[in-house]
Amino acid sequence: MYQLGDDKLEVRELLVKAFASAWEHSDKHVDRDTYINSSINVIDSLQVGPEMIYGEEGQGLLDAELDHLPDLLRADGMWVYYEVPAENFFILTWMADAEKAEAKVASLQGEEGSLACVVDLKQEWHREA
Repeated sequence: MYQLGDDKLEVRELLVKAFASAWEHSDKHVDRDTYINSSINVIDSLQVGPEMIYGEEGQGLLDAELDHLPDLLRADGMWVYYEVPAENFFILTWMADAEKAEAKVASLQGEEGSLACVVDLKQEWHREA
């Protein structure tokens, strides 16, 4: 059970780590920084809950719509990233432990045209100059 004072991370940080993890499982047809930046820049709508994020891709967010990026989310447990590029959406779901997260990824990987992976929360990303 989540307790006050437990580790948290910003929505922005979780998104960057999720897109970096997804790039590792992609065909890598573009470089990592381009993949991460373009994934963030095409978010059209973002719904943020304590244990789930739902995003749709489109023309991109306006500055006024970026108000959820500094919100804090759970940094314990595991986050599962799932996207269906043809349908322009992605979902991030929090799971209690690694075993449940891996089982969720395995159940999602069978769907053609989708990408599912566990988010590497330890992964660092620094934008190249």
